[in-house]
Amino acid sequence: MTLRQTSSRIFSPLLLSTGLLFLHLPLSAQDPASADFFEKSVRPVLVENCQGCHNPKLKRAGLDLTTGEGFYKGADSGLLIDAEHPEKSRILEATSYLERVKMPPSGKLKDQDLVALNAWVKAGAVWPGVDPQLIADARSQSSDSGKKFTNRQQSFWSFQLRKTVTPPSVRNTSWIKNPIDQFVLAKLEEKGYSPAPPATKTALLRRATFDLTGLPPTQQEIADFLADHSPQAFEKVVNRLLASPRYGERWGRHWLDVARYADSTGADEDHRYPDAWRYRDYVIQAFNEDLPYNQFVMEQIAGDLLPAADGAEVNQRGIIATGFLAVGPRLIAEQDKKKMFYDFVDEQIATTSRAFLGLTIDCARCHDHKFDPILQKDYYSLAAIFASTKSFSRLEGTVSQMYRPPLVPKALFEKWEKAQQKITDKNREINMIHDQQASLRAERLEGNLARYMLATRTGANTEGLDPKIVQKWKDYFNINDVRPHLQRWENTSKDASLQEIARSYQQEFHNSYLAWRTAFEKWQKSVASAQANGLPGPDSPSFDVTTNRFFEDVFLKKDGPFALPASQRETTYPDEVRSQLKQLKAELAELKKASPPEPDFATGVGEDVPVKQNLFIRGDVHAEGEEVAKQFPVILAGFDQTPITQGSGRLELAKWLTDPRNQLVPRVMVNRIWQGHFSEGIVRTSSNFGLLGERPTHPELLDWMAQQFIDNNWSIKKMHKLVMLSNAYQMSSQITKEAFEKDPNNKLLSHFMRRRLDVEEIRDSMLALDMSIDLEMGGTLQKGTGTDGENSADRMSIDPATSKRRTVYIPLRRSNLPSLLNLFDFGDGTTTNEGRSRTNVAPQALFVMNSPFVNARASSLAEQSRQKELPAVIREAFIQVLNRPASEEEVQDLIEYVKGFKGDSAFMGRRSVYRILLASNEFIYVD
Repeated sequence: MTLRQTSSRIFSPLLLSTGLLFLHLPLSAQDPASADFFEKSVRPVLVENCQGCHNPKLKRAGLDLTTGEGFYKGADSGLLIDAEHPEKSRILEATSYLERVKMPPSGKLKDQDLVALNAWVKAGAVWPGVDPQLIADARSQSSDSGKKFTNRQQSFWSFQLRKTVTPPSVRNTSWIKNPIDQFVLAKLEEKGYSPAPPATKTALLRRATFDLTGLPPTQQEIADFLADHSPQAFEKVVNRLLASPRYGERWGRHWLDVARYADSTGADEDHRYPDAWRYRDYVIQAFNEDLPYNQFVMEQIAGDLLPAADGAEVNQRGIIATGFLAVGPRLIAEQDKKKMFYDFVDEQIATTSRAFLGLTIDCARCHDHKFDPILQKDYYSLAAIFASTKSFSRLEGTVSQMYRPPLVPKALFEKWEKAQQKITDKNREINMIHDQQASLRAERLEGNLARYMLATRTGANTEGLDPKIVQKWKDYFNINDVRPHLQRWENTSKDASLQEIARSYQQEFHNSYLAWRTAFEKWQKSVASAQANGLPGPDSPSFDVTTNRFFEDVFLKKDGPFALPASQRETTYPDEVRSQLKQLKAELAELKKASPPEPDFATGVGEDVPVKQNLFIRGDVHAEGEEVAKQFPVILAGFDQTPITQGSGRLELAKWLTDPRNQLVPRVMVNRIWQGHFSEGIVRTSSNFGLLGERPTHPELLDWMAQQFIDNNWSIKKMHKLVMLSNAYQMSSQITKEAFEKDPNNKLLSHFMRRRLDVEEIRDSMLALDMSIDLEMGGTLQKGTGTDGENSADRMSIDPATSKRRTVYIPLRRSNLPSLLNLFDFGDGTTTNEGRSRTNVAPQALFVMNSPFVNARASSLAEQSRQKELPAVIREAFIQVLNRPASEEEVQDLIEYVKGFKGDSAFMGRRSVYRILLASNEFIYVD
């Protein structure tokens, strides 16, 4: 039964009784819409029962009931009135005391008070003295059909349809290289500013090369560009850079930030994503191939539902592309599985809405969005889509299993899966024998458990006890750890008391053993039954070890006093058992030999059983409200949508996102492209186009570029060329005093903004300079699957200093990101990142000065120049590292500096020159 159905059932008798009560109560003579009625019959109820918690100071649940403004603004969970169906208003549902949320919590209102509230709400809930516009806005928002937003909400710039824009006229037409310059110059001329002069050719080449490849230009590329005096010289550079495979690695990394890419789940478990690298490689390839952005979006949302481009049976690329939805952080060991599942759905909604729409739709999980016209229903309409998407292959169990879609035809995968099931069954059969023998061992030993415990004390009788087991008990008690279940034993010193306590431990062990054996025997029967019906049985007995930690320590742990190491256990088994195990192992070996090879998998999603999604009251997964339909946010898609009734709805979502009429998707992407070149977007909060985001500095330019993007078949590379061939991009970073004082953040683009290199650019450039960089593309450097011990070195990400591959290929373990990445503002790899931070702190300089990695690069460069004359080395070093010629003064200063290194230390002088240049601001920053 839905919340609406329930509330209707609740209030019908109350409404019936209302009419009867009005015949006898004094308030029946009053108009429920009058100020007098409110002051005499409603306000006293609120003062006495509600305002103690819902006042300006406490404001419980975000609600202030001391003023009409507070009443009409509502609570965190939404508005208190429903204009179309007053009887279903939240204030009446709560005070009815038949719903989950019961108000006031101290006790149900008197019948007369309930009648008064009900009559007041039915009459329009007029609070005397309140601004009529506030009342009107609240009523329009509370409409059951939700078909109204306030004028302010509807008129907000990002929810408006894109306009057909003509580039504006400007006075200085000679500065115009393409229409982008008209939009930029028009703003500057309006404020009386002049654009900066052009950048030098070396500065422009360095800027463009880092922008598109994340690497510096080579000496030969610099020489070629300086020698080319044709009008098309820079366009040739842009074309060459866009055709380089290094382009996809650089701009793929930009998108991977947005997609919060990492190679593990994060949190305490931090399980590896063994196939996530395929999604990373897909992104890099998509940029290199200039995959149309609308197709790029489609594949990441619903690639598994699209046919393969080459007509193949399996759309491998499409399946891999859905890694966008799958590589987020997951708390797979969370024991509240419903909460864990919907937390992941929430993460998918957050990433999808921010990445493609520039909206924080996830803020509407608990209530209507506080600032943007995003309804809580909108959130759960999207949740219905992602909850119907297969992200887990198994939810139940201590650790949930992630879904890994196969990249082979269904028949081939099923053949391999059946073979693996046979192997699993055979392993279970083998382990069952080990468990049986362990049970028999425990049964033999438990009668002497108290004596074994006492044998660890000096002078205790050890006759008839196994010395090896005695030693294991001593080792067990010598573990330096906090174990509350052993406090009785460890805090007692008297022999008589020890004997009594040891016997109590023995009895507890016996009781737990009997419970374990019962669970084990039940498990054996369930396995046998499953196998008889051709079904997979449960993996292990269902036994709650938390009820007796002592039993778990002693018997179930592999190093427990009554446990045998795997390498020793079979030597203690009877001959017939060992013979049986030998036969089973031979059968296991044959099954493995006959099994088809393991197919390739992806970290991705698939279709699951469609769910009927309910709204969760205050976001609590255990408090279901009304059912919602699968559809899209109404402020963007309209109110008269046809709900999705078949499948998950991801394909429909993908088509809606990539519809050219979608007002946000092309805007958001061209803004990200602009940001990648100018350090700041036209909208500087590139993942938040909502009320709390910044307004566009050049809104007409944004809409014009969005239309150009669509008209050019959503080509990202064409947008790069459009931007980079503009004078706006080719300006120098010189800033006038007037512009600095009046526009310090350069929102009007009077000059080009200097930027610090990203951590990937810093590391990769240093490797490129001494030619040690490994330019192999794709693949993975991560080994193994699953998780590791909390203190295991295997939990660490690969140290970038130990690899020569480009940084984009370094695996990222969320719980242990490399220190170098953290030092230079990489981010946490957990949430979608709209742009890197730009800190400037001492440890960054100390790293460049003292890092063995930087020192190795400088040493390598110095070694390569050993046979050259010092002046030539210095001139070459400037071209290599700073990408510009050295002045004669700089050359002479460094010659004198190197001369200070005498004899064998002359090499150190050359190395020091390279270290100085690598540590300079001019290397770390791009003009």
